[in-house]
Amino acid sequence: MVQSQTSPDIILHSGRVITVDPADSIQQAIAIRGDRITAVGSDAAVTALAGPGTTSLNLRGRTVIPGIVDIHAHLDREGLKSVYPSLAGLRSIPEILARIRELAAAQAPGEWVVTMPIGDPPNYADLPQNLAEGRYPNRQELDRVAPNNPVYIKGIWTPWNVPPSVSIANSAALQLAGVGRHTAAPDSSVTIERDESGEPTGVFVDTGRYPSVEFTLMAAVPRFTPAQRVAALKESMRLYNSVGTTGAYEGHGVAPEVLQTYKAVWDAGEMTVRANLTVSPNWRSVSHAAREMESWGHSVSGAGFGDGMLRVSGCFIQYGGNRYTAQARSAQLPYTGWAGFIQSYNSPARFRRLVRLAAQHNWRVNTLVRETLEEVLAVFEEVDREFPLKGRRWTLAHVLHTSAAQLERIRNLGLLVETIPLTELWLRGSRYLASPGLAATAAAHRDYLAQEVDFSFGTDNKPYNPFATLWAAVARRERTSSEVLGPTQRLTRLEALRAFTRGGAYFSFDESRLGSLEPGKLADLAVLSGDFENMPEDDIPELRSLLTLVGGKTVYQAADF
Repeated sequence: MVQSQTSPDIILHSGRVITVDPADSIQQAIAIRGDRITAVGSDAAVTALAGPGTTSLNLRGRTVIPGIVDIHAHLDREGLKSVYPSLAGLRSIPEILARIRELAAAQAPGEWVVTMPIGDPPNYADLPQNLAEGRYPNRQELDRVAPNNPVYIKGIWTPWNVPPSVSIANSAALQLAGVGRHTAAPDSSVTIERDESGEPTGVFVDTGRYPSVEFTLMAAVPRFTPAQRVAALKESMRLYNSVGTTGAYEGHGVAPEVLQTYKAVWDAGEMTVRANLTVSPNWRSVSHAAREMESWGHSVSGAGFGDGMLRVSGCFIQYGGNRYTAQARSAQLPYTGWAGFIQSYNSPARFRRLVRLAAQHNWRVNTLVRETLEEVLAVFEEVDREFPLKGRRWTLAHVLHTSAAQLERIRNLGLLVETIPLTELWLRGSRYLASPGLAATAAAHRDYLAQEVDFSFGTDNKPYNPFATLWAAVARRERTSSEVLGPTQRLTRLEALRAFTRGGAYFSFDESRLGSLEPGKLADLAVLSGDFENMPEDDIPELRSLLTLVGGKTVYQAADF
């Protein structure tokens, strides 16, 4: 314990403070002055520091943890989900139609009615079989309840679950979009469902990894406005704070329209989540990328440029991808829809040239490797021979299967591993039910520890509560069967918490300031709603924060605390 010469502003005592310090010590109390932790220790030692201006809070045995740093947060998305009315909980076409009728009645004739997808967030699973009719409504049914309004039921953002993304338009919406009997699908990944006479039913089925219908056939549908994005980002921060998240690293990249949104919230002094953003570039060519890196790359080189609440560093570079999807979505820039990033396509040769340029200009590279780890590692090793990567903290996102040899190469290059266990093990883990050996190599967290590979977790905003993701790393249970996948890879609760706190801080070059509750570090912490260490394992996903501090300031306080 380190004692300050001046009295603390705040003392939290009579709790269980999980410090996540190098010794994994558990303390009773913590003292804060300004934005820093000044002491951590026993109740007697820390409360003795109180002065006449100190606010003391009795935790009554509650658990305190360092603030969560979500390293694949897609923070901007959560608030956007409230822009459009929800259809959650509806289980039949009549229920859906009744909701559309209600929404249309509140609009003037001719005004759009746009909703969230059919199904239940965050994953919108098991459709359409969980509707009583086993099918989606069609345009004629929507026409009957909204004869004077264009109606569009959005399809899912496919990373929330898996393709397809099914969206539905009524006749007025199809007419405004120019979709009719003779309209052709823009790509084999898109199906315009038709009735027996050849007319569109209003149902679009999009099997692309990232859906394109709203960027092509239904580009007439109203889009998120800048004002909606700003309001949504502030709401997102409130929600992430409510579950103990105090920091975010956006390694998948952030497009200009979202960078502008963050800047607007930062300008207003309303940031409540520390955000480290990665540039999502729209480079038209390698020479274009070279010019941009040369002209303004200094501002995002190394650990980046910014302050304690908003920083921009490095870039996301796609390996491979889908050429059609990239072209279709890029044609509508600056609009990016749910993505928030620019979808690109890079051949292996172009990826290699872009990565070498980034290393030359000291731009940190982030890339997805779920299915391309071996190819990306080979490129990084080639670049490393000319521009050593150790210490640059280049990031591999959506890491799934790894071998011992690959992990050794990752460690030797100083790469960071980002993993999303809730998606890979719980949501999409059914593929491993008959392949226990393969399951043991998926999100192999204990192997990461054994190989001393730096890693952390991302929620991918599905859901935003980090404790669901943490639980997935601890329990490793599949959604439909509850079977444990790769039991030898299970983490303890404290190991998983360390990955989400100290591990997350390391991604942002912030390990000296964040990630643990130690004197001298920033006072980012959360008081939890339950006993994290001892509660039933299956209750972990329901944990939330009762009190969240960022830099010693309250950014969230539950009504019942």
